[in-house]
Amino acid sequence: MGTKEQLKELKPLFALMTLFEEQRDKDIKLINTFHNSEVLKDIEKGTARQILYLDKECDKKLAMIATLQNEKQIAVIKARYVDDLSWDELPDKLGYLRNTVFK
Repeated sequence: MGTKEQLKELKPLFALMTLFEEQRDKDIKLINTFHNSEVLKDIEKGTARQILYLDKECDKKLAMIATLQNEKQIAVIKARYVDDLSWDELPDKLGYLRNTVFK
């Protein structure tokens, strides 16, 4: 998988992590409601494993971004692929010249 494809996966990964974290919180409430049912504990453990996996995937992709040459490159890539800004929005949001963003 190419770099661009990996970067495009960041936003969905963060969204999935948020969903799993919300599910984990619901699981914990259910566990407490049903007096620590073993079945519910297993569900919560599965959710926790998914969150850990997604977190590791995000870390890998963010580490790849961190290997870029300078802070401007890192800021542009994060804004584009993590914050989901369009290429046209980047210069205004980051305060960079249009030519700088597209280098």
